[in-house]
Amino acid sequence: MAKKGHIKIKKLSAADAELLSIIVIMVLFGLVMVGSASSVNALYRYDDSLYFLRKQLIVAAVGFAFMYIISRIDYHIIASPVIIFLGYGAVWFLMLLAAFIGDNRNGANRWIDIGGISVQPSEPAKIVLIVLTAYICSKQSKAALNRFGSGVGLYLGIIGVSVFPLLLERHKSATIVFAILVIAISFIGGANIKYYLMMAPFGIGGALAWALHDEYSRQRVLMAFDPFKDPKGSGYQAVQSLYAIGSGGIFGLGLGRSQQKITYIPEPQNDFIFSIICEELGLIGALSVVVLFTFFMFRGIKVASEAPDKLGKLIAMGLTTLIMAQFVINIFVVTAMGPVTGMPLPFFSAGGTNLLFTLMGMGLLLNISRQSVKKRPLI
Repeated sequence: MAKKGHIKIKKLSAADAELLSIIVIMVLFGLVMVGSASSVNALYRYDDSLYFLRKQLIVAAVGFAFMYIISRIDYHIIASPVIIFLGYGAVWFLMLLAAFIGDNRNGANRWIDIGGISVQPSEPAKIVLIVLTAYICSKQSKAALNRFGSGVGLYLGIIGVSVFPLLLERHKSATIVFAILVIAISFIGGANIKYYLMMAPFGIGGALAWALHDEYSRQRVLMAFDPFKDPKGSGYQAVQSLYAIGSGGIFGLGLGRSQQKITYIPEPQNDFIFSIICEELGLIGALSVVVLFTFFMFRGIKVASEAPDKLGKLIAMGLTTLIMAQFVINIFVVTAMGPVTGMPLPFFSAGGTNLLFTLMGMGLLLNISRQSVKKRPLI
């Protein structure tokens, strides 16, 4: 291991090669599907069938560059208190700013323009929240974590502060993910699960009240499990998604031959890209996606189990939880097992902010893997 100033640099280990291979395969698979799913929409809106693919390629290139840089810097430096709390304050302020002056899209203010580039602040906030929660938890004793006030109570407070701007943005999907991340990291870190179970009825009740408080959200929830009750209204997206999935069969219609992407599924390259994968590549394509995410999950858990300290373990588990939570929620949405919400499929869905910060998070995961306590041959 060589040192240069305060930055520690190591060669890639065999473990990193496995994780990196999974990440690269998913991004490349995603680029192919973004190009296919978006071609008709891009031609109609921008007179350029490669418009969305070109943007995604640029973001992927930038994202890989950042992933490499972050993977080379010791995560203890990235997780230093000054960087963590300044970063948290910055993204929290940007989320609050988006709630008041952000672009309104589909009834929610989630985006702001920074230097002419549209950014969704909740995406970097997910990574920052993981590092913040992991840092706080890693500094606490087992006794402190076992008490309500300094354990579960503290983390419920972190959830409350973190999701406040999201509630103003009406960003329900990100609110769910934020809560999952904090609960998962604190539980793995040693917080007493009995307190979370005691608070669960209040959390579920509050979530239902929040989900049903306006007519738009109420209709989405009511149509979640039977979208055919209103196939041309609230259930439209879910119905079209199911048509796409069902028409793919085992082998699919063929790459680029989706019918549902032609004006039926709105923005097919975004949240419903899995539906297009099913339609064009069939059950084989769908299972390939599931297998890739399963491999990623086990790889992430292994990185966490071999991390050199509690901080690395919790960050690795937080990043793995982030990817898998978004994957599961997205699949539930496109298969009509949950209400339609703006949840991208990591590595696959078009969307610069999500892909960029997902790859930056993967740089952090690779960073932790490099410092594994288990010795491996270098490549």
